[in-house]
Amino acid sequence: MKYFIFGLLVLLTIAHQDYWWRTDHTTLVFGYLPVSLAYHISISIMASVFWGLACYYCWPKRLEVEDHEAGQHSSRSAGGR
Repeated sequence: MKYFIFGLLVLLTIAHQDYWWRTDHTTLVFGYLPVSLAYHISISIMASVFWGLACYYCWPKRLEVEDHEAGQHSSRSAGGR
C-alpha cells in the first residue's frame, strides 16, 4: 500500500503543475468560476483525501502502541485507575 500512496503522491505533484489551464481566461465552470481556480479547488480536495489515506495506511503502528503504553504508565504513577 505504501507504493500505491507514493504513486499517488507523484501523480498529484504532476497534476498540481497546471500548465495546461494557465492561458485559458475565458472558460468558466458553473458559469462563474474560472477553470484554473476550479482545477486548483479539485487538486486541494484530492490532496486532503490523499493525506488522509497516507496517514491511515502508512502511519507506523508501533507509535500508537508506544503512546498507549505511555498513557497507561503515567495514569498508574499518578494514582489513576
